[in-house]
Amino acid sequence: MSLFPEERGSELRQIFFDSAQELLQALNEEGLLLERRPGDAEIVRNVRRTVHTLKGDSAACGYRELSELAHQLEDVLTPEVAGANGSGLAEVVLSAADMFDAMLTAYRGNMDAPPSEPLLALIHKLQP
Repeated sequence: MSLFPEERGSELRQIFFDSAQELLQALNEEGLLLERRPGDAEIVRNVRRTVHTLKGDSAACGYRELSELAHQLEDVLTPEVAGANGSGLAEVVLSAADMFDAMLTAYRGNMDAPPSEPLLALIHKLQP
């Protein structure tokens, strides 16, 4: 049983994909800012907010793998992790933006998402 009638579900997914593209653009821009100012707590908060939104939106549309991966990233987006890892956090954020983009492309084409293990490994290296 579907949560939404097919036509409505299709419309919601299109809105999600449009919104997700904007979030990915913001995530890339924030990642580049983080490269220049690795310990900036405000940038880290902005990145976390962007990832949190992507996590929730993807979960609402049934894209569980993307939502769970975003959740893993969200958990390490703290000023403490940023301070301890310097530009390493920016590298992970930019890698995540690329992975999220590849996942969205796969979802849009009704294909399987690419393997997320390489990104998960990077995220886990950041955990205190």
